[in-house]
This record gives sequence, structure tokens and C-alpha cells, in this order.
Amino acid sequence: MYELVHRYAPQSPAGRTAIAIIGCLIGVPAFVLGLIGLGGNVAAGLLFLLLSTVILGISGQLILGVVRQANAAPLSSPQDDPQMDDANETPIETLRRRYAEGEIDDEAFERRLDQLVKTEEPEQRKTESERVLE
Repeated sequence: MYELVHRYAPQSPAGRTAIAIIGCLIGVPAFVLGLIGLGGNVAAGLLFLLLSTVILGISGQLILGVVRQANAAPLSSPQDDPQMDDANETPIETLRRRYAEGEIDDEAFERRLDQLVKTEEPEQRKTESERVLE
């Protein structure tokens, strides 16, 4: 039943969740009506119970699919995103990283470091140059 439900359900978790919520909003009252109907008209009660069982079963399968999708999704945080790290780097940190990765050679590193140290404010120059030397 799981494969059948997910063949025709939307691929997005939001769509599957919305359909599951609507199914629960229809299935639960149908179940209650089925239980009430068993006391009077047994055929109508059984029909409502069957209808509610099918609707709630489909809703449960959709919810199960969303949970499986969430469990299969990779965990990511802003700390793991290398683009976020690059955006928060100072120019000297970027230069050091590029030097460490081998993108630039010793001569280019020294020349660019001197340019960066000259262009920074005096307060920053001292702290950044001390960090570079470490």
C-alpha cells in the first residue's frame, strides 16, 4: 500500500503533509459517524467505518513517507556550509586559506599580505599582522 500511495501523492513533503491533514480531518469524523451509525443503520455505519479506515490508512502512509524523507535528508547546519565560512572571512584569512590550499605561491602571498596590511586601519593592522605571524 505504501508504494501505491506514494506513486500518486505529490513529491514534496509539504504537499504530502497537507493531504494527510485533510485526510485526517475527513477520516476522524467519518470514523465517529461509523461508530454512531452501528447503533442505528448498520450498513451506513459499516460504510462510514470502511471509508474512514481507508482515508486514515492513506493519511498514515503519507505521514510515514514524510517521516522517512526527513530521516533520509542530510543534516546540515550553517556551521557545515563552506560558503558561509567564506562570506565571514576577513581578507587576510581568505589569503591564508588560498595560500594553504596552494592556489597562490609564496611570492604572491607575501605581496598581497603586504598590500592588505598597508590598507587596513592602524588598530586592525596590529592585531591582524600578529595573527598572521602566529
